[in-house]
Amino acid sequence: MQTAAKNILLSLTLGLMVFTAVNLGAQSTFGIRGGLNASNISFDKLSERGERLGFHVGVFADVPVVPDFFSLQPELSYSTKGTAYDVLNERQSLNMSYVDFHLPVAFKLSTVDLQVGPFASYLISKPDFTVFDENRVVVDAFNAFDAGLTAGLSFNFNKVLLGIRYNQGFVNVSKDNAETLLGKGKNAVGQVSLGYRF
Repeated sequence: MQTAAKNILLSLTLGLMVFTAVNLGAQSTFGIRGGLNASNISFDKLSERGERLGFHVGVFADVPVVPDFFSLQPELSYSTKGTAYDVLNERQSLNMSYVDFHLPVAFKLSTVDLQVGPFASYLISKPDFTVFDENRVVVDAFNAFDAGLTAGLSFNFNKVLLGIRYNQGFVNVSKDNAETLLGKGKNAVGQVSLGYRF
């Protein structure tokens, strides 16, 4: 699974390079965006799961493919994800930090962009999972690579944009040593962001 995720990430990167090179002469724009994350991981053996609040911040481009109809909007961002859960009557959080690469196609609907496309993520933190009732820690518990689908809307107000989107991972983030305790789990993240085009 890690090999498949690496291949997806490589393909996305190469695709971005090719399209960027082809569209250098087009009216591409660049910008920054950041905002709120509400994330969860679908561990089937972890009870009382809930959303963990975090944030994302990054840079993006808008590369026209068919002007005024659709464009590519590659984005590179830092994003905090994870999940919250209850154990021993206390709320705990599993905190995970990723570098995300999104490559959505954006369909231009007047001042609104409808976005859908793939993403790939790399885990840059090394979170452990603490088993409180057994007083032990599972180290190196999670796979580094994730990939999935992103979909959302951007509302454009001249150079300012307001975005909402949902990212669904397709890769099981649990390694074998964590899967026995947590089960299989996939990232799911809702995002609200504010951006600015230069």
